[in-house]
Amino acid sequence: MKQNKSKLGLSSKKKDVKCLSIDIGSSYIKFAVGQKMGRRLKVDKTFKARLPAGVYENGHMHNIQEMKSIIQGALNANAVKLKDVICTLESTDAIKRELVVPAVAPEDLSEMVSYEIGQYLPIDINSYVLQYKIVREFEEENVKKYELLVAALPKEIVHNIYSMLIEMGLDPYALDIHSNAVDKIAAEYELFNEASIKENTAAFLDLGHENINVIIAEKGQYKFNRLIKNGTKDFEQLTTELKNIDEISQHLDVVDRWIEEIDKVFKYYTSRSVDNTIDKIFIYGGISVMEGLDTYIHERVNIPVELIKSIDNVEIVAGNEYTLAQSLNAISAIIRL
Repeated sequence: MKQNKSKLGLSSKKKDVKCLSIDIGSSYIKFAVGQKMGRRLKVDKTFKARLPAGVYENGHMHNIQEMKSIIQGALNANAVKLKDVICTLESTDAIKRELVVPAVAPEDLSEMVSYEIGQYLPIDINSYVLQYKIVREFEEENVKKYELLVAALPKEIVHNIYSMLIEMGLDPYALDIHSNAVDKIAAEYELFNEASIKENTAAFLDLGHENINVIIAEKGQYKFNRLIKNGTKDFEQLTTELKNIDEISQHLDVVDRWIEEIDKVFKYYTSRSVDNTIDKIFIYGGISVMEGLDTYIHERVNIPVELIKSIDNVEIVAGNEYTLAQSLNAISAIIRL
């Protein structure tokens, strides 16, 4: 998030320091205070603050003063005085693409990515901040190549969040997007709900208020991501605090529409290669903690579905069995690989 950095997610700070992670969602701002010490991630506390309608939408702040007041109020109420901040968000204005380029020296890769994205997409590349990572290296016709995951976020979003946090006296040093934050925790840790994700392909479903984020990792390595424009807002008068799927029995057509769109993403992914499969689904965020939702999804896609309740070497000091599922984006962003 530093303004002199060319990519999202970069940090000029040393790793393994205690920090505040702020996940700006569409209906809540979620916070996590924690520290990564070697392979151990210790989360001291998590909390959240409600976002009133009209304050923030899809990465864009419509009322910066109200945003500042909400964040500061939450920090004061939870006695958080940390200044080092990581921020994570998701936006449909973020452009994500897989890209294959010739392998070049690290100092030349940024320029090549900017050029290729500028050629590939009808956008003004100078209006975006780019983030990329090498997914794999391979050879094709005796030429060494990189497969990259590239994300581009409008500079307006980056600048406004950075400026707001600076005005609050905080020290923002990294900005991430949800899919990258979760990708990092899947790559770093192996046991989710005491079972290895390094042996198969897992789909992570972030069931948010505005969108459903579908992230696919093969043996812990990112492979695919799509954002679906459906979420818990579709329940209108219902809230995300419902305890059991039976309470929305009259609205299951909404969930069925979600599942239909999710299944389309799965089918697209598996159609790309005969080796592509989805072996397990992990759900988190939003309404994921509703009892029976995992079973309902499983029965319709015929793939095992689990709510994320534990991750090896991730210790939550003050939480409950739903803390990981409810705050995974904020917790994941603490990792700065």
